[in-house]
Amino acid sequence: MGGKLIDALKCFIKCPMCTMRRTLGSYEPITVELIKESCPEVEVESLGYYFGLLLAIIFLTLCVTAYILQLFTAWV
Repeated sequence: MGGKLIDALKCFIKCPMCTMRRTLGSYEPITVELIKESCPEVEVESLGYYFGLLLAIIFLTLCVTAYILQLFTAWV
């Protein structure tokens, strides 16, 4: 599963607008073809799932970081 998350991240870096359109539920043939062209290693059908999972991991990491920083500033 880690490889698919990394592939989704690489696809977002290569073509961010295509990935966001697909993640938001666009089934336009142009969008699907652009993703297949720029990221052949990614399964287009599961791209939204893995990209959403990646965003959730980033969000949780930022929340934990903010909590830890808040704890450190409370001690000062």
